[in-house]
Amino acid sequence: MISGTARVSVLLTVSAAMLFGGVIPATASAAPPTRTMLAVQSLPPQQNVPTLDAGGPAQTVTHPGDGQLHSGPSPVSIRAPPYTRITAVNLNCYGQSCPVNITADGKSATGQFPSSIWRFDRPLTVDVAADANAPLQGGTFSGTFTLEGVTQPLTVNIRPGVQGVVAGRLRNTNPPGGGVRVFSVDPGSSTGASGLQSGDVITKVAGVPTPTVNDLDNVLAGKRAGATYAVTVNRGGVSVTLQLTLDPEMGPVSSSR
Repeated sequence: MISGTARVSVLLTVSAAMLFGGVIPATASAAPPTRTMLAVQSLPPQQNVPTLDAGGPAQTVTHPGDGQLHSGPSPVSIRAPPYTRITAVNLNCYGQSCPVNITADGKSATGQFPSSIWRFDRPLTVDVAADANAPLQGGTFSGTFTLEGVTQPLTVNIRPGVQGVVAGRLRNTNPPGGGVRVFSVDPGSSTGASGLQSGDVITKVAGVPTPTVNDLDNVLAGKRAGATYAVTVNRGGVSVTLQLTLDPEMGPVSSSR
């Protein structure tokens, strides 16, 4: 049953509906429309797979936009492929600040789209450079690019390299086992520029003991020219550590070694 007061109210409402063509207008007391949250869209795969030279310049990996609206803030996290480092990240924001942080070693980066609503219609780019100590055989390596919890591989190729050597005349100590004696260093070589001198006795490379020439060759096997390693030498009875950059192997090892 409807009370008298309620009946009047119903009549007034019906009359108003007829007056406005059957549509009841919104009043100040009407509840605001509910905002529909936007579903997370897919992060498209990268457009290109660059081929990098170890120790060479960075190249750009591009993830295209999906053309969809996203509800933010939207976090971004990136992990560099093995043997590479991230040098730059561009989130292509529209006239706003999208903070990006790259770790000191370049192995990872984070960023964020701060807007509550944004359209993913511009590509996201990551500049990646290959480390000089990448494997000699090169290969394909993958990290990750994650946007709003959706992850895609971040993949690069690294070119094969040239075997690295210590450029100079090297021999075993007499008796053997005391290290690798340097009789001379090739002029104009990276070895010489690294500070290795005639008369030095190489005792360790990259922390691995090198009591003989064969041991030194085993340590250097698979290490590419242009890579730099800590080399410990005995110089006149004093232990000295150098950061030595390997030279390219020019052919068969000389018998003088």
